[in-house]
Amino acid sequence: EQRLLGYRAEYRRDGQPIIISVAQDYTPVLDSFARVRLSGLGLVGFALLALLLASITIRMLMGYDHFWAPDWLRRREMDKDRVEKSLDWLKPITHRIDATLHERLKPLAGDAARKAACVVILALLLTVPPLELVPFATSGPMIVISMFGLAMLFRDGLLMLIGFVGAVLAAGGGLWAWLAG
Repeated sequence: EQRLLGYRAEYRRDGQPIIISVAQDYTPVLDSFARVRLSGLGLVGFALLALLLASITIRMLMGYDHFWAPDWLRRREMDKDRVEKSLDWLKPITHRIDATLHERLKPLAGDAARKAACVVILALLLTVPPLELVPFATSGPMIVISMFGLAMLFRDGLLMLIGFVGAVLAAGGGLWAWLAG
């Protein structure tokens, strides 16, 4: 749908009527405002996700071994069919993950490595809000954070090691993208 901004002026000069009509399409301006509004929602969404992950990580550093959720969230209910449909969709993915990840290199998945991973996760989460300004720049840190999460879940030292290497690469790549952009 095209939106026009119009202006019309009428006056007389030497007894002759003069009419000036101008129309300007301002649809591109409206579209750019809509894109800015949507990107702002994305920034807020990623910032909230980073805060949630940071709170979970800080609780892990404090020694808690379970996820805390407020009462209003724990009391929420979902439709059984919807949950079963989601689980059916996830089953092939989870079977592949279960078949691939297992306890390996136990010293790299111990308590000290978990605490070090939590510190690295917090550092990576600090990079998320400013990197949101560069398209796809947050992908690196978020992938590494996912690796650490899976490594801790499966006590997989090899994946933990890959996560530490990935953190160095993500931090370097993110810094380069931020400075270059």
